[in-house]
Parts: sequence; structure tokens; C-alpha cells
Amino acid sequence: MLKSLLSPKTCGSHSIFWRFRLPVTEQKLRRVELCNFSIEKYQSHSKFSTSCPRSIQRAMGEFRFSDYDCIGFDLDSTILQYNMTNLINLGYDVIAEFLVNKKGYNPKHLKKPLTEKDLDLMQKGLFVDFERGNILKLTPNGKIHNASHGSRFLNAEEIERYYPNREWELCTIFSKDPLVTWNGPLSMKIRTWLCCFDMPAAIAFARVVDTLDEDNGKPLDKYDFLSDFLDAFSDMYAREQVKNNDGNFFPAVKENPAKYIHKCKPETLDWIRRIKEKKKTFLITGSNLDFVEMTTSYAFGENWKSLFDIIVCYAKKPGFFTDSRPFYSLKDCYEDKEVTSEELEVGKVYNQGNWKDLFQFFVRTTGVSNPRCLYVGDNLLQDIYAPSKYSNCDTMVISDEQLAEGMLHHHLVHSDEEMLTSKAWGSFFSLKTPNGDKDSFWNNIIKKHSKLCIPELAMITNKPLDEPLKCFIQEHDDRELHGFHPAKPVTVTNL
Repeated sequence: MLKSLLSPKTCGSHSIFWRFRLPVTEQKLRRVELCNFSIEKYQSHSKFSTSCPRSIQRAMGEFRFSDYDCIGFDLDSTILQYNMTNLINLGYDVIAEFLVNKKGYNPKHLKKPLTEKDLDLMQKGLFVDFERGNILKLTPNGKIHNASHGSRFLNAEEIERYYPNREWELCTIFSKDPLVTWNGPLSMKIRTWLCCFDMPAAIAFARVVDTLDEDNGKPLDKYDFLSDFLDAFSDMYAREQVKNNDGNFFPAVKENPAKYIHKCKPETLDWIRRIKEKKKTFLITGSNLDFVEMTTSYAFGENWKSLFDIIVCYAKKPGFFTDSRPFYSLKDCYEDKEVTSEELEVGKVYNQGNWKDLFQFFVRTTGVSNPRCLYVGDNLLQDIYAPSKYSNCDTMVISDEQLAEGMLHHHLVHSDEEMLTSKAWGSFFSLKTPNGDKDSFWNNIIKKHSKLCIPELAMITNKPLDEPLKCFIQEHDDRELHGFHPAKPVTVTNL
């Protein structure tokens, strides 16, 4: 659920409710359970040379769904979509309530209603420097492009004082390999917020820093409230809270699913069924089965399990793609007995597990010695970077920001645009520099580690599976960026 701050993710939002926007030339862009990932195993891990498929080497820059033997999906923010405006407001209220009522924080800032300025402080993919009280936006090589201290944005001179030459060692480490900071001591110093479930943390974090600075009369030398934040996220998102109907977050979603969850478009579900007729389909989600049942039965219908040949819950990504954690059968939605790869069955639901064993399941059930696999997801670390780099599995990105920032020659807008765009931080995909527009950290990940990037599945479900599509060439100097479908974000046109 809370991937970057707590545990397996439970993020999402349905087929986006669209409305028409003015032509882009006329409109102004508006604005813990930490996975048991072993750094030692990770650092020595290499792509599976014999047990995993090689990425498809069709004509450079060309993609077909029909090229794959197995096509899998993340759930939240991929097939299942949420009303992010309502979800983010709920998430913030629950965090603030916990910090004030259970940790004794001053309510002066935390309990204030969220304003447009507050919402502008949020953006997917921002980084947090816990000890300095700063929020950061990075370049692809890990340099600090922009920063705020609490809610106050820093000027160039102030950034240099905090980070000489705009460098911080942990950002450099992250830029070279993001998973090194995923767990262990480094994860207590730097994190990134990558979905609508953890985005409200940016506002809560900034408001706590502002309060501590005011109480102290100046910025502190060191901030030490991360443990309180982790407790807040555990109270919200720990999987036991679903079972116990506790923690304020899950009960609210359960009581009023229509407020937070969008119904999935029938065309999207039919598209997955068509894929399943010819391919193996699979679901890998960080959510526990009880939460999955609660959300999917509302969004997809009671027969949702029939969409997939195998379902993996509580997968603890990104470790699922790098470690060798065993699969478990389920009893009352929780782990029961350990299951080997040979014991995995079509039509069943399992917890935890790992890619190597799942791949052997595909070998056995497809009859193909080296099946080609595609995984579709929204989280750029867990769903895109990890499988691309460590499992030789091709990936496809679902990015709400692509629609929210506007697409070239398209006049559709995202209903949650205000939550997904930021005047203060700028584009999710590009950075404004004195030398022109440059890739953002995350756009660089997208073009190097995915084949396609789309705002939602419904924008591609009308394509025949064997239709060739232009895709990213997965190189640093990919300037064409043909992998954005149905069109590029307007904010990358000057890269």
C-alpha cells in the first residue's frame, strides 16, 4: 500500500472522468511496512540469464501486445482507479488527526483546511530530506533542481547552502540505483512519494516543519519526527486495519466506495478478457486480498478474479522482482502454507512470492521455454524500474500526469488536475533550466525502463493486440519520445 513510506501499495483511480480542455496553446498549465528487501542480495543480484526472458528485440521503437506470452498488471492506479481529490483529502485528514490527537502535535497548521497553495506543494515523485526538513525535486543525475524548506521554497543561494553544488550524497546514490535506498538506514533519511496514497504526506511534512520552526524561532539544526510519520502511516495503511475495520482510512473507503473509487470501464475489462483468451494474464499487487476484494468487487464486479490466470497479493514490491521470498497459500486473506513454484496453480490467489518462481509457472503453463512478459503499472520504482532492470520483464507505465498536464493535439483534461499539477514545482516530466527544457528524473526513468506510457488503459483498449505501436527506444538520448500514447505531454515538446 503505502509504497514509499509504509507497505505494499494500494493506490489507484478508475477510468479517468474526462472533460474537454481548451487547446493547449490557449490554456495555461496549472498549476510501513518496509518490504523485506535485502540490500546485500540486491547489490549482488543480476538479471536472470537462463530463467527469464530477454526483452523483445523487434524493430527498434516498435511494440505489439501480441508479441508477449504473458501480460500482467498492477492493480491500484493501473486497472483500479480512484477519485484522487477525495482520496488525497481523506489521507491528509487522517494523517493530521493522528499527529495531533495521538502524538500531541500543535494543530495550528496541521488542522487548517487545505488551500490551493497547499495543494500546489504536492507532486508525485518529490523527495524528502527528513533531517533537514526539506522537500526536493531532482534532475536525472541526482542534482537538486528545486527545493522547499517546509512550505517555503528556497532560492538558489539557500539551496547551495544546504546542498553545495546542488548535490546531496543520498540523491546521487538514488540516481545511480533507486533501490539501494529503499530499505535499511538510508531509507530513514531519504524517501520519495510516488502515489496518491503518500502524496498528502508532503503537506503534512511541510506543516510540521513550519510549526517546529515557528516554535523554535528559526529552523532547527536537525528534524527528528520520522518515527511519528511512520506510526501515522501504519495506523492508516497497515493491512491489519482492513481486517479490524480500524484506522479511519479503510473504514471511510469501505463505508462510501463511490466517493473514492471509480467504476472500471466495461471496455477495459473486456480488453483484459480478450488478452486472456490468447495469453496468460496475471495480477501482482501490494494490497492484501481483503482490501483487493473490497475495491475490485465494487469497481469490476464480483467475478473479477476470472480476469487473471494467477493473482499475487501483498507482493512486497520491489522485492518481489529482486528477492526470493516464497509464495503462500491463503487462509482468511492471510498467509497459510508456503507454496513452491511447482505447486502454483492457474486460477488461484497467493500472497508474497517472487518473480523467478512466477516465471517458472509461466514456463510450465504456456509451454514456452522462454516466455515473453509485459507488466503494466503506475509506480515508477516498484512497477517499472525494478522489473525492467532486475527481471528482464518489459513494462508499460500508467501516468495520470500525462493527461493532467495536457497532451499535444488533445483537448481532454483530467478531473483531478488540481491534485496532479503544480505551478510551484513545474512539470512532472520536464525541468526548466537556463539551457532550455530538460528531462525530469522520472521522465528519464520512463523512457529508459518502459515501452509505453499512457494516462489510462482505456486509451489503448481499442487497439488490436497485433497493431504495431511506436515505443520508447529505452535510451538516454531518446528525443522523439514516441512511447507516449495517445500523444506526448505538451510539457515535453521542447526537450
